[in-house]
Amino acid sequence: MHAWARRVAEDWPPEETEVTEGWHLGYAGGVTKRANSAVRLEPGASPETVECFYRDRGLPAVVQVWPGMEGLDRELAERGYERCGPSLVMERHLTDTAGPGERFEVLSRPDGRWRALWSAEGASRRVARGQHRIMDRVPVMGYAVESSGAARGCAALSGATVGIYAMFTDPRERGRGLAGGIVGALLAWGRGEGAERAYLLVEEGNAAARRVYERAGFAVVDRYHYRVLAR
Repeated sequence: MHAWARRVAEDWPPEETEVTEGWHLGYAGGVTKRANSAVRLEPGASPETVECFYRDRGLPAVVQVWPGMEGLDRELAERGYERCGPSLVMERHLTDTAGPGERFEVLSRPDGRWRALWSAEGASRRVARGQHRIMDRVPVMGYAVESSGAARGCAALSGATVGIYAMFTDPRERGRGLAGGIVGALLAWGRGEGAERAYLLVEEGNAAARRVYERAGFAVVDRYHYRVLAR
């Protein structure tokens, strides 16, 4: 399994995982493509396995395509899968992380301020609950929040690596450096917990987020996209 695909599956874990007929299949009630998509493990493994798995669960078939899977990408395109969600993996080492500012704190559980931002993000109750079920499956997670509740993010700790997820800033508060403060708080937390490197995932076209992460010392190390079978 592609190294980053494995890392993401562990840090953003599906409710159900099945490894069968050359595929790693994840299901989490349809909440986020990361937790509801397949990764091919063996060359030549049939997409029919993926299609059957997701059809039985009422979802469209979704496949992650990483570098080196160009043949799979062509095969899926020929079967009618649409390309979507091109994203980047960005990473940095944690050798020089400053402490979080006074406006930012990292909690062991998300509080009311953290949860309230789902509404500002436009997430339905079902999606918010599904996201929290995913995060609850992570053994060690830190939840960063700005003191007034204007921005938040979380980080999954796994050994020497910390993965940053669920970043969001209230649209009315953007442009004030809050996202950078959240990232800084999570990096400091991760280093304090023994992490040596951090990573995150960002959509390729999200220029504003990429600038925030580049300023925080992250650089692109990999990329991927999805193929989704139209229903």
